[in-house]
Amino acid sequence: MIKTLGSAMLILAMLCSCASLRTQKNMLQSDSLYLVKKIDSINNWYTIYATKSDSSFKIVVKKQDHQNLQCKRRIRVGQSYSLVLHSRKNEVPGINGIKIKPVNSLDIQCYTYDEATSICIEPKKGIYDLFHTPDIEGLCYLK
Repeated sequence: MIKTLGSAMLILAMLCSCASLRTQKNMLQSDSLYLVKKIDSINNWYTIYATKSDSSFKIVVKKQDHQNLQCKRRIRVGQSYSLVLHSRKNEVPGINGIKIKPVNSLDIQCYTYDEATSICIEPKKGIYDLFHTPDIEGLCYLK
């Protein structure tokens, strides 16, 4: 009886886990409003902290010269924006055109963006992945 109950609970947990991952993947690929909570800067990169529902996101954007962008709408803390986010964790690295997958993506805590800059996830703040978006250049909102 205990083995059956344990097996049933394990199967239920696996089903819920898979459904949650599928929902999160669909959520990240669709247009959604994200509330900007904080904007930080690390070398030549901006980190934009945003929330949607109960989830937190860390969006990494390369700094740009705003004068050259002719920016009509600048990203501001406290404002919400429609963004399509792409997960850094889901990008598969390659060597000579051959795609390789890390042994365990849970082991990756930081990503290198240039020779002077590594940006890390922040599990204590509920940030388990880094994101990028085509909707922002520098701090300019393109939509």
